[in-house]
Amino acid sequence: MRNEFGPNQERVDALLVRLENVDQVQAMFLAGLTANDRERRRAREAMLAAARRSGREKELHRAQDEVRRWVNGWFSGGPQLSGYGRDVTPGEAAVNAAPLVLDAIGATVVGDLLTADDVDTLTAPWRALWEEPETA
Repeated sequence: MRNEFGPNQERVDALLVRLENVDQVQAMFLAGLTANDRERRRAREAMLAAARRSGREKELHRAQDEVRRWVNGWFSGGPQLSGYGRDVTPGEAAVNAAPLVLDAIGATVVGDLLTADDVDTLTAPWRALWEEPETA
């Protein structure tokens, strides 16, 4: 059994499988959300600190690399999407959605080391795509 994402491997794998099925509308939904509010920045800092403390920085980076590959895959072309009052390419939607996806994947990698509030802050937009309840 591979363990490239640490003790939360199965949860990270499940998130990555879902990520591959995110469509353009879902990417635009994430892109339209605020990715840099005060609470999210604080939770993001807690996530990064937990990865450092636990020695899971490599696992976090591997998971984030999967998100980067997902974003890059959206630049193969495709029609423009109309939304939020302007046309956006699929690549733009993915780039703008990436911070929230990176938060969700990071919170999944080190979720066992974070408070329930931090996990919820970082994963709420992702869970909203799938209409999942809070984790706490």
